[in-house]
Amino acid sequence: MISRSNDPGNSVRGRLRRLLINSLLRVVAILLVAGVAMMLIRYGPGFETDDRDLDPTMSAETRTAQHNQRLAQGRLLEYSKKFVSGALHGDLGESESLGMPVRELIQERGMATLRILAAGLALAWVVGLAWAIGLVLWQFPALASASTLANACLLCLPTAAIAALMLNGDWPAETVLAVALLPKVFQVTRGLLGQAIQHSEVLAARSRGLRTFRILGWYLWPRVAAPMLAWFAATAGLAIGAIVPIEVVCDVPGLGQLAWKAAQSRDLPVLVVLTLMVAVIIQISTSASNLMAERLRGERA
Repeated sequence: MISRSNDPGNSVRGRLRRLLINSLLRVVAILLVAGVAMMLIRYGPGFETDDRDLDPTMSAETRTAQHNQRLAQGRLLEYSKKFVSGALHGDLGESESLGMPVRELIQERGMATLRILAAGLALAWVVGLAWAIGLVLWQFPALASASTLANACLLCLPTAAIAALMLNGDWPAETVLAVALLPKVFQVTRGLLGQAIQHSEVLAARSRGLRTFRILGWYLWPRVAAPMLAWFAATAGLAIGAIVPIEVVCDVPGLGQLAWKAAQSRDLPVLVVLTLMVAVIIQISTSASNLMAERLRGERA
């Protein structure tokens, strides 16, 4: 009789439960750290100055009100308490540079960024994974060398340079993001598949003359599914980082462009909210991929 403590299913469920709890704790910790780090910007040199103070048409009363507002933001505990209280009631503050509620700005621009992220990630993974699978399963030395050279050239180009080059051809922002992510997706997936195909079971299946797609689905893919999920979460984080230069260069009114404008104008309410959003989204995607990968490992065990 197998004891409950030695039950593999129970062990997997226990690991998943611990991983979920740890992920939730990391989300809370990241929220606190990211919020404090972002709010500490107000202690930087020159935060209390504003280019609008140089406007000769501004009245003394308006200039004094703006100065008092910046001083109020300088009180870290008071500002944090006000921000958290407002966020719990759905109030994320008001943009100082655009004069609109931050919540409305995110709602207006969020769909454009989400569309670019989803389409760009999907296209990069479809092309990159197919490219890697083709090179690993059907080994052509000349094609492999050309692929390595092309991949290295793309890796050397910054995202903004890729966006500027593709802008001349009127390429959409989704394609620009896919091209920026493609070399990273291809490089890692090719390495994972290259290691898995050298396993004894895969080599034995190929020696028996099994069909290529059966080898891929039954022998190769189960060995790389877990690390692939982890890498997918990592590329999601890379995509969020790349969205800022892409939206700026391609003039897309999304959250990346909003972050750029907020940084230029030192719009603290917008920067705080966007920083917290990015931190939480990346952590949630990473935690979800880790949970799925752990479940796949448990099923294989």
